[in-house]
Amino acid sequence: MRRNRPVKHSELDFIIRIAGEGGDGVVSCGELLAQMAARTEFHVFTFITYPAEMRGGYSMIQIRLRDITIYSMGSMVDCLVVFNQQAFDNSIEVLKPGGVLLYDPAVVDIGKHDHEYMLEPIPLTMMAKEATGGSLSKNMVALGALSYLFGADMEMLETLMNERYASKGEEAMAKNHLALDAGYHAAANINLDTNFRLADLKPAGENYMLISGNQAVALGAIAAGCRFTAGYPITPSTSIFETLTRLLPLVGGRAIQMEDEIAAISAIIGASFAGEKVITPTSGPGLQLMTEQLSLASMIEVPIVIVDVQRAGPSTGLPTKTEQSDLKYAVYGAAGESPRITLAPTGVEDSFYQTIRAFNLAERYQVPVLLLLDQSIGYRKATVKMPDFDKLSLVDKSEPRKSVSIPKSSLISIVNRIEPSTTELEDYMRYLDTDDGTSPIARPGTLGGQYLATGLEHDERGIADQSPKNHLKMSKKRFRKLEFITKQFEKNPIEFYGPPDAVIGLIGWGSTEGAIREARYHAEKEGVVTRHLHPHTISPLPSRQISLFLLRLKYLLIVEENLTGQFAHYIKAKFGVKSIGVRKCEGMPITSDEILKVIMKVAGIDDEDNCTSL
Repeated sequence: MRRNRPVKHSELDFIIRIAGEGGDGVVSCGELLAQMAARTEFHVFTFITYPAEMRGGYSMIQIRLRDITIYSMGSMVDCLVVFNQQAFDNSIEVLKPGGVLLYDPAVVDIGKHDHEYMLEPIPLTMMAKEATGGSLSKNMVALGALSYLFGADMEMLETLMNERYASKGEEAMAKNHLALDAGYHAAANINLDTNFRLADLKPAGENYMLISGNQAVALGAIAAGCRFTAGYPITPSTSIFETLTRLLPLVGGRAIQMEDEIAAISAIIGASFAGEKVITPTSGPGLQLMTEQLSLASMIEVPIVIVDVQRAGPSTGLPTKTEQSDLKYAVYGAAGESPRITLAPTGVEDSFYQTIRAFNLAERYQVPVLLLLDQSIGYRKATVKMPDFDKLSLVDKSEPRKSVSIPKSSLISIVNRIEPSTTELEDYMRYLDTDDGTSPIARPGTLGGQYLATGLEHDERGIADQSPKNHLKMSKKRFRKLEFITKQFEKNPIEFYGPPDAVIGLIGWGSTEGAIREARYHAEKEGVVTRHLHPHTISPLPSRQISLFLLRLKYLLIVEENLTGQFAHYIKAKFGVKSIGVRKCEGMPITSDEILKVIMKVAGIDDEDNCTSL
């Protein structure tokens, strides 16, 4: 079934990039502007990239503003604000011809570019020093200038600034206000008509909020009933743990920072064994450390949720940059064959709902569930609809863990003895071999529900049994869960974007969805029709849906952000199809323009020698 939800477009589409070096406050400047815009009828979408060091290195925030839903960060920029030469050199190529360039002439040499843009020199550093006695507030000077140029509500902006910097004290707050005011009045001398005025927009309704992908995961975990998290800080997942640390105590939950990732996953396994819904956030290097315990969770069949906010690797790699390079490890990385489910949200709002789904699947099938985000989703902020919590489907409301029911006769026998014998506990088989592979589970303390949870191969009662026959039986039992889940997927109709007779198809996963949707829209304007499938479940793959999608395709483009085409290899291994790789491995998200170029190139090829076809 085709999704009849084409990407809508309007004339009101504006992108601002603010760039400088780490420590300049460029992200703070942009986030305040984004927050202010989000309180109007605008939809907001931000992308942030920053260096791994505390100070120095290229840092930027890109803010896209529209009056309809936004799917990606966009490509070319309408207004560029640069604090230094490096920021100018790294960003000038994305500024549209005729766009606005706001720069500090004391530190930025625009060279040959001076005739291509509307130039607005503002001495940010000098004005900050004159207003406050130091240069630290130059980001507030820039914010003041932008506020004037785009008609921002200064009263609202000052309120947001007070909320953000209240902890810094009255003196720092006063300096920020002086710098903001200086930038505002300096921009008053600029004669610029951008056809973009925030002041012309109505206040937003209360049914939207501006949050990041990492915050959405934390909120989704709490909404799903999670009441325990253990974690170890690692970029770019740390803000999930920080958010849970602040919010879980408000709902009776607990958060514990552990000494490393091995301890973190061990702690959530223990809490899950005790009956709690649990989560731990990490990134690629942390996931590697968790592997042994991840296999243990599969073997003892306890539900846990692990969030991997992917960074560019390998090893320490680019800790603050984005990449989709942990897919193979998330699906296959294990000691032995350890069943798990792997999900991939497509954006900020979807991160909330896929987190809830991760808990539902973990609880229902008693398996680890990995949630694959990346830095792009984790740190971007977007306006999303407030969820209707009364309509959320939660496993503990509709279908709790398959709990054990001990026969009354056994309970009477047990309470009459201080030390019940093994014979009297034979009614309960923790690892009962069931049709769907999921067995009754007892909370510790349940009379008659005692059992062994060991990493050794065991029989249906949990007693170690390393015989060949038992190992085959229990291995099949554990993997039967994935077979059952796949059958459940196949009951759902195929869902994809675009007409079923299109001969060019695109498949992506995770954060590439928005860029693909916008690229398809622009291709359609050029007369090139495509279709697009974006599965949320990476493992086990919805095989029937993908097989049906592949029918009648001549060219298959697989879009992902890694060098080697991990998802393309995965699809080829499962379905035996050839594909055209659309890949980016630069620590930055792929853009709709980059995808569009490949679509148009494929559409113009008649000679199959020039392009791999299905």
